[in-house]
Amino acid sequence: MADATQRYALVTGANKGIGFEICRQLACKGVVVVLAARDEKRGIEAREKLKELDNVVFHQLDVVDPASVDAVFEFIQSRFGRLDILVNNAGIRGAEVDGDVSVLQEYIEADGASFLAGGQAEPFHAKASGKLIETLKRAEECIETNYYGAKRVTEALIPLLQLSHSPRIVNVTSTLGCLVLQPNEWAKGVLSSKERLTEERVDEVAQQFLKDLKEGKLEEKQWPPHLAAYKVSKAALNAYTWLAAKKYPNICINAVCPGFARTDITFNSGPLSEVEAAEAPVKMALLPHGGPSVSMAEAGGRYALVTGGNKGIGLEICRQLASKGIVVILGARDEKRGHEAVESLKDSGLSDYVVFHQLNVVDAASIAAAVQFLTTTYGKLDILVNNAGIGGIGLEGDASIIQQIIEADVASVLANANGEAEPLQLKAGAILIQTYEAAEECIQTNFYGAKRVTEAFIPLLRLSDSPTIANVSSLLGHLKLLQNERAKTVLSNEACLTEESIEGVVREFLNDFKEGRLEENKWPTHVTAYKVSKAALIAYTKVLAKKHTDIRVNCLCPGFARTNITCNLGPLSAEEAAQNVVRVALLPRGGPSGAFFYEDALYSA
Repeated sequence: MADATQRYALVTGANKGIGFEICRQLACKGVVVVLAARDEKRGIEAREKLKELDNVVFHQLDVVDPASVDAVFEFIQSRFGRLDILVNNAGIRGAEVDGDVSVLQEYIEADGASFLAGGQAEPFHAKASGKLIETLKRAEECIETNYYGAKRVTEALIPLLQLSHSPRIVNVTSTLGCLVLQPNEWAKGVLSSKERLTEERVDEVAQQFLKDLKEGKLEEKQWPPHLAAYKVSKAALNAYTWLAAKKYPNICINAVCPGFARTDITFNSGPLSEVEAAEAPVKMALLPHGGPSVSMAEAGGRYALVTGGNKGIGLEICRQLASKGIVVILGARDEKRGHEAVESLKDSGLSDYVVFHQLNVVDAASIAAAVQFLTTTYGKLDILVNNAGIGGIGLEGDASIIQQIIEADVASVLANANGEAEPLQLKAGAILIQTYEAAEECIQTNFYGAKRVTEAFIPLLRLSDSPTIANVSSLLGHLKLLQNERAKTVLSNEACLTEESIEGVVREFLNDFKEGRLEENKWPTHVTAYKVSKAALIAYTKVLAKKHTDIRVNCLCPGFARTNITCNLGPLSAEEAAQNVVRVALLPRGGPSGAFFYEDALYSA
């Protein structure tokens, strides 16, 4: 019988592809895995490939056969006594290809582009000579396997899952099942109406689709023009996921799209390997106890990404957003510190709403991986907080010099002066170290990092009904503190401001720094790179707000807070400073865009 500390998982459709990889990755994390497959010979061969792992067992399972489902229930009950993780991975595409199989990749990529554009795509004509063959028989098999099969297995195994102290179900779905790709308005209305949704109504959509296919009415009724059965089956699975999560609140139930991967179902086309595609379902299967449910299916949930979220103001932003019921992806460069940050939220009971994902804002590959994770796991992004930042300086001696500089600069800005404060007499024994290398890193992180992350996540933000970007800047980036007249003229001319002109200012600053002309060209004397990076970020926020009028984009200074970047000096706690960021991140629809906030008020920058 079961070991109380051991976890037990069942993965359907697991003899190859993503299912096989899910088994391997779960087993490598110490989970005892039942590798289930319809074909006994292939299932045993798959198990043999994992023979170095002694915690994988095979059992035959055909998800469309009630007797087979009953048999796997009896096996798990007698062998383990309970089930902790169910991964409904078994699925078929519901179509064959006559001729060039690359036509399938064309269709999937076109649908993916349409999904990221909100479903508004031009009529698509494949270049490849291949033709999709979608018959009633294949459509029935697809609906029966992808939707009814997952439903049948889930309902049969619920009693065993209820015996787990932390049960979870992961339904492997697809972005092709998202409702933005469903042109049939009746089906879309039924599946999106959460208050009226029932299993019977989901079944009704599936059966109506099959009836219309049988009667040759797919085009007339505006069902999807290609991969129709697959899309309907996955849309039904997403809806069922939502219903199951509502029906069984003690079970963590989610649907996740693993991404477009090279498997048999895609004729081995697609950008992701099976290993990469399996990572999202495995991560969802291993969510902490009480984690969020219905990730892909829950249209009403809100999702936020916070960069630099492992400490200081960033960690506090994560905590406060999570306390408002928002699922937060805590992005941090250091994986170990990121996991520790999530762990630190356990005492407040909020770690269940915070998920860590590694994110280095200066690394394009890291950003792409984060985009892939959010796309496959949540399907949209509602709030982006660009918080990651560094000071760009070194310090020798008395750290209070930092406080002296910041307070003098803030006083200069708030006094409505032109920023030309009296020359600052720094304390003896304290030396600011400003190197070109540190300045370049500061610009790359504070300005280009935020810009890079923003541009990568714009498509996911556009899938939100109320998208928001909050750029964490500083009053030290205020133009009153910028004495270089050309830079000030460029950044203050909002009518002519462009991304290119902002980058021109940044390049000129770095060039002057490299050639030792900072003083000659009147760049700031202290924390120079930090001030220029934040001035550029404020200007970029204005350009972004004009460019993307459908997204609320604002910039703010959270205040002088006690964090690592300020050597733990300043009047505000990280909690107080984060409140100002969260306030801007949660501005209501129709709120200001392109604005700069200082602490809790609008301020001209």
